[in-house]
Amino acid sequence: MGCLVVYCRELLLMQKKMGKLGYVFSSVMFPVIYLFAFSWGLGSRLEVSGGYIPFLAKGILGITVMLNSFQQTALSVSVGRIYFKTLQTLLLCPISLAQVAGGLVLAGATRGLLLGGLVYGIAWLFFAAPGLTLTAVCGVFLSAFFFAALGLTVGLWVNDPDELSLVNNFLLTPMIFFGGSFFPEQHFPALVREIVAVLPLSLVNGLLRLPTWGEEALAKAAVLLLISCLMFWLGIRKLAAYNE
Repeated sequence: MGCLVVYCRELLLMQKKMGKLGYVFSSVMFPVIYLFAFSWGLGSRLEVSGGYIPFLAKGILGITVMLNSFQQTALSVSVGRIYFKTLQTLLLCPISLAQVAGGLVLAGATRGLLLGGLVYGIAWLFFAAPGLTLTAVCGVFLSAFFFAALGLTVGLWVNDPDELSLVNNFLLTPMIFFGGSFFPEQHFPALVREIVAVLPLSLVNGLLRLPTWGEEALAKAAVLLLISCLMFWLGIRKLAAYNE
């Protein structure tokens, strides 16, 4: 129940922002630009099993979910903690830290899923992107949860919201370009393939593109679930150590 209260609070704050057209537009502008640019520029030139457009559309979906799940949670926590001092109010409520963390993470995951669905809808409308399989849906939900939990941990760690750009530049951006979102990983050198194979976004992209459940899909989902739980636990530990 406490988790639901925190979740609804975050949704109300998010609703006020998303009611502004500029907020939604800025949140999806980056993925949509890449969707159109790469589709028009490489759609007929790059040979990928199943077609490059479906490959790209699912990669863009993974990017959108990642960026929005992370940013919603990280900004909400860091700004509320550093500037508005509202995080302490949540911690003073008679609910557990796990419920507080759960509400914040679920709100971030919800934003990621909503905007990810919007971008994939654009891909379906303009480029006839295929529907998502059950494996892909699982990957989207795990992605939203993991990156929202990552946003919670990072938001409690930074001393200034501007420091979030460091995480974007040194963690999220490399995953965008080397995580198999735009190009198949088999085009990379062997050593690079081994490194990027363990990146969270690479695991997500793998689930998005696998047609059915199998050992590979179960392994990727298990790893994503494990690191998501680990990141969520770290967020709870950071909340427990937080003191204004």
